[in-house]
Amino acid sequence: MATKPPAAFTLRRLGSADAAQYRALRLAGLRAFPHAFRPTVEEALEQPLSWAEKRLATKGEYWFGAFDARFDDTELVGALCLRTQEGKKIRHSASLNALVVDPGRLREGIGAALVAYLIAFARELGFIRQLTLTVIDGNAAAIGLYERFGFRQFGLEPDAFLHDGAYYAKQHRQLTLVTPTS
Repeated sequence: MATKPPAAFTLRRLGSADAAQYRALRLAGLRAFPHAFRPTVEEALEQPLSWAEKRLATKGEYWFGAFDARFDDTELVGALCLRTQEGKKIRHSASLNALVVDPGRLREGIGAALVAYLIAFARELGFIRQLTLTVIDGNAAAIGLYERFGFRQFGLEPDAFLHDGAYYAKQHRQLTLVTPTS
């Protein structure tokens, strides 16, 4: 069986100039996987482009995008956010949020590349000791991705998410960035 060659894409920080592509990618993700994201497509459609511009420029949030190299790195095919916290007592803990990959580009390594990029960036910041995330319980693809990077479940929130009349649990996961000393 022939294997598909790895996708060629470039990773970089996103800014407000990327808002239109980010909004379109987010809407595509919401349409394809409504069970995996908090807002409904209808709620997201009500958010104007200025909402996306503001989101990508929010202080303490670092947005990263994967751009298709086949199109001169102009087509956004994945996005992810590192959300940091202010305050001396909590700034060591940040969260991975809002991973979305173009539904037509799944299984090309885009999500994994974004997660690896975010983890490396968090380490480079120098003050983050742990990353947390939440994922809908039963989302095997996302859970498998996060487990490959070492995110371990530390809690389960029952009935955290309502979709199409059914409640779903939400897993809380954590990755320690500190290497233990012996």
